[in-house]
Amino acid sequence: MRALFLFIYLFSFFSLSAGKERIHIYDATKAASDKEAILILPGFGSRSHGTKAQADFFFKKGYDVFIPDYIARNSINDCVINLDKFISKYKLRDYKKIHVFSYIVGSWTLNQWLIQNPKNNITSIVYDRSPLQERAPYALVKDFPCIIKILAGNIMKEFSKTPYPPITKQKISVGIMIESKATKLIRKHKKTALSLGPVNWEVAALDQEHDDFLYTWLDHDDMYTRFDVSGKEILHFFANGKFTNEAKRTVYTEDPFIPYTDKK
Repeated sequence: MRALFLFIYLFSFFSLSAGKERIHIYDATKAASDKEAILILPGFGSRSHGTKAQADFFFKKGYDVFIPDYIARNSINDCVINLDKFISKYKLRDYKKIHVFSYIVGSWTLNQWLIQNPKNNITSIVYDRSPLQERAPYALVKDFPCIIKILAGNIMKEFSKTPYPPITKQKISVGIMIESKATKLIRKHKKTALSLGPVNWEVAALDQEHDDFLYTWLDHDDMYTRFDVSGKEILHFFANGKFTNEAKRTVYTEDPFIPYTDKK
């Protein structure tokens, strides 16, 4: 019975939002060359949380918004190919500026794409990074190798073994939002996740050049739904190349495995 419940849970995790992309054109009367757009790259969490909350928040903020369904089963390289096809399909290269909000697997994909496409119109990136959640693929593959293989293909195993591919930011403004709380999934797989060694919360450990960073009390699941908390900072970075003065730039001292209160 427990195995059946686990299979159903993981099936929903990997398949709920598959095949869905969301597009919003804020002002169809303007040429793309006169407009700015937001490209949102969801991660594995979109399979359980979907992208509706992202759409509800970003669709009325003055930008055209593009949310691709790009995650492939076989490899990160296939994700890069899917992203490139999406960018070409919707002519994102024609825009005056592209701003990117990228979740974890999206960041691995985006950076590989940037390395392959150094001439681009991306002007700012906000990365969602998590020293704990980035261990989730390893924990799942380690604890449930057969089930993960069936449901996710090879991508999860490859991701668990692939180091973050940093970019040299050059003309791109780079911001990093660092999650500070463990998800339910990580709490369930705490032993396996921590077997990789101590968690380093310092921004330098994320191995990414940046202009600004902040620590958020949100966990990775919250990052798909709580734009009442994170949204203002993301938009502020897109507009100004930095987070607000109120953003928290010091590490949280609370135990990340104990759920935080709703106010931080």
